[in-house]
Amino acid sequence: MKKFFTLISVAVAAMSVQAQSIWKAAEFDLSTAVETELSEGVYGGGTADAPDTSIPLTIKTSTITATVDGITMTGVSTPNSLSKKDVEDGKTQVYWELKGKTADDENPNDALITDDCTPQFAQYLMPKGNPGFQHWEFYELNSDEEEVFRAYDTYWEPGATVMPAKGAYYKFAATTSGALRVAIYGNKNTNPTYVVDEATLTPMAPANITVSIYYQNTGFVYEGSVDEGTAKYFNVGPMADDFVLQHTNGVTQNRPVLGYIDFDVEAGKTYWLFNPKSQIGIYGFYFASGSAGIANVKAELDSNAPRYNLAGQKVAENYKGVVIQNGHKRIQK
Repeated sequence: MKKFFTLISVAVAAMSVQAQSIWKAAEFDLSTAVETELSEGVYGGGTADAPDTSIPLTIKTSTITATVDGITMTGVSTPNSLSKKDVEDGKTQVYWELKGKTADDENPNDALITDDCTPQFAQYLMPKGNPGFQHWEFYELNSDEEEVFRAYDTYWEPGATVMPAKGAYYKFAATTSGALRVAIYGNKNTNPTYVVDEATLTPMAPANITVSIYYQNTGFVYEGSVDEGTAKYFNVGPMADDFVLQHTNGVTQNRPVLGYIDFDVEAGKTYWLFNPKSQIGIYGFYFASGSAGIANVKAELDSNAPRYNLAGQKVAENYKGVVIQNGHKRIQK
């Protein structure tokens, strides 16, 4: 797809100064992932409605860790056990998959590498499993009297008194206050995506999270015209009140989504990012630490980047009201 935005040189320059603050999944060494076994809240029997807690089970999970200046990410992937048939077929457990086309692909339309994307990411790591408290697996006979493998979870919901014990999720532990931008691939868009403060177990308010989201069909899909220079994200601005990442003129598309999630973090706090009923892949993240540094970067971006109103429409420099630039929200007077 033709590129349609002018590259924001000052933004790239500002970020290159803090290159150590950008982590890319495409460059991560998966051999450093750590496998552990989970047994608490994991059961080997039951029905679709409830586990049989008298039958214990152990499943394996994989953890990856990435640290840049000021923040550490921990990613967790907990797939279902391999079924008997999978084992017979010689399959092995896969915890993380590197997906998407490389940046030098002749048609790299499956990634955040257009001029409007800062920073740019080409591939993402996709974990497995749904974040939950209880997990149970069992076999049952179908209508053809064939034995089939089943797996179920008790999902996390706002108001829960503990965080998920398993599944696909990311934790960001900040040692410095700053602004965090996470580049994600959302597998099931109709389900909510939360940023949760570990200390309070409370989802961050949607007004405090900014999203810049495309949805994917055969590649990027934009609203507007690429040729006329009016193409834009389908959803850019504050997170929707129902925590669903992508809305298109009031309609939620059941398509994968990709883009950025931006929110501020405080030193000494840990934030969880996950979708309770699905998986979120991660392209990478950018962290700008320190209030002065963030202010300087934003000031440069504000004076050069395209501006959008909360409806996702491009606006002029003299527009008055709330504007979004590169995932950051501010009031323009």
